Amino acid sequence: MTKIKNFRITPRVREMARWLKKERGLETTPELEVSIEQVAKEAKRWVEPAAVYTTLTRQIAEKTTAISFPEKAIAVSVVAVSIGPALELERHAAESVPSRESLLAALQQEALHQALHFVIRLVQEQAKEEDCEMSPPVSDIQTPIASSLATLVGVQRIGITLDASAPELPPHARMAYLFWTPVGKETAKRAEKVAA
Repeated sequence: MTKIKNFRITPRVREMARWLKKERGLETTPELEVSIEQVAKEAKRWVEPAAVYTTLTRQIAEKTTAISFPEKAIAVSVVAVSIGPALELERHAAESVPSRESLLAALQQEALHQALHFVIRLVQEQAKEEDCEMSPPVSDIQTPIASSLATLVGVQRIGITLDASAPELPPHARMAYLFWTPVGKETAKRAEKVAA
């Protein structure tokens, strides 16, 4: 299990503008772009990235999780990220100013996206060293599985608390999992021996 904190993420203004257009129906104008840039600069005040992740062999994962594996996958990496609760609190404080709340919502989505993909890149580098390729990340995780995976990776280590009565991740957190598949037949045989 690996934990990392305070890694650098840089919100992308263009992606925030796309999110605002798609999710909030806001057309991109020069004024909006300036506002997005300003909020992106302020991000350091509210965004505290942290992540925890682990990789399990197929044999262990099938015993300890409800994840269903693709046929040739030999392992799964489970990733949880948080950007901290400060931005969500700032969003709630800005609810009376819809334009500001929308900008902060876009920042929240972008920061979570950046944090998750930072960690996914780390896992992909590890997989490459083991002659494996990664599946696309699965981030639409159903609640019972999400809850067990959150417990498995120890999300509390990065400040994520789950309520037993409503075990959904808070808005400042995301989880995903990715499958490892060997590249080439020789590697597949070696990986099966290692996992056994």
